[in-house]
Amino acid sequence: MSVVNPKSIALYRTIVRAINTKLPKQAQNYYWAFTREHFAGHKGETDPRDIDLLIEKGYNNLDWIIKKYNATEDAEPYQKKK
Repeated sequence: MSVVNPKSIALYRTIVRAINTKLPKQAQNYYWAFTREHFAGHKGETDPRDIDLLIEKGYNNLDWIIKKYNATEDAEPYQKKK
């Protein structure tokens, strides 16, 4: 049985909350599926450095997506919790 990285869980929750609150309804289903696929695709990752890079990439991608759909607003970026 593998142990789930708490930072990964925090990122997943942050992404799901952002999808539900920051994105238009017509984009939500796509990004829910996108998120599930990407987390499932990396569930076997064990190298802590790679996991940290993936988490950082996840936050960066989330910021980009939020800005894409909220171009007229100054969306506050989601930052990785240290």
